[in-house]
Amino acid sequence: MTFEDEWSKLRTDAVAGQKSTHMRLNQTDPPGPSLPGSLNLKSSASKKKSAVKALEDDVQPQTKTAGECVDESTEKAENEFKDWATGSGITDALKGWHTSVKALQTRLTQEKSALSGTNKYFLTNDFLVGSDLTTAVPPTQSSDNIPFSSRISDYYR
Repeated sequence: MTFEDEWSKLRTDAVAGQKSTHMRLNQTDPPGPSLPGSLNLKSSASKKKSAVKALEDDVQPQTKTAGECVDESTEKAENEFKDWATGSGITDALKGWHTSVKALQTRLTQEKSALSGTNKYFLTNDFLVGSDLTTAVPPTQSSDNIPFSSRISDYYR
């Protein structure tokens, strides 16, 4: 069906008072597992620990060093051109550079903190969900018959 044919049909239907509702997909999901339970959330404590170590030992110190090395040459140029418009441009660029380096350092610190706290977050969240489920059980049931008890205490260290 060409565009003109489809458009003509839609106009005819609209004039006749018929409502045509349909959807056409240009693309579908890629082939593969489509059941919600088929995808698993995986976490590796050793990989997170090594990523945190790399951030602490390499990335953050090197970022700090790279941020400071520009200061020396730029400040020298800023002083030499202080009476010119170039000097004020260098000053503005230097302020922007400092802001960017500070923002990057803050972001790296947040990422390191997030990696370090992920396990605690999952345990806390699981504990809270388990607590909510145990409070949903009618009070007449004994604690031995709780159908959805959380076994988070088996894993908490």
